[in-house]
Amino acid sequence: MLSFTKKAAAAILGAGFILSAAPAFAGEWRLDRSRCADTREDRRDARESRRDERYDYSRRDVREDRYDRRESRRDRAVTVCPRSAFYYAPDRYERRRGDWRAPRLTFSYDRDRRQQYRTYNGVRVYIRA
Repeated sequence: MLSFTKKAAAAILGAGFILSAAPAFAGEWRLDRSRCADTREDRRDARESRRDERYDYSRRDVREDRYDRRESRRDRAVTVCPRSAFYYAPDRYERRRGDWRAPRLTFSYDRDRRQQYRTYNGVRVYIRA
């Protein structure tokens, strides 16, 4: 009797692992970085900072670069993008069927900022309506 329960438990556990590892086939919402003014600004800032750090190494410039890097980190921590910057990318099975429709874009609400946001690569991207 005991060996039967062990075998049943192992079978159920194995089936659980197999079924949980199976991917869910659904499309996803992606952020188009070229449509978001905040990410474009961050990219320009990073390019300008790299160019600035290459040329001048005076004591004042090193301090200024440190402050600029701190400001850039703060800017990258909060990203505000319009709703039109997100697009739906269907998975291959939805594309093959040809009858897919983009689902509604769902957001979370930040009570402190009183803005809606969507997480993208672990970073909150706030939405301008």
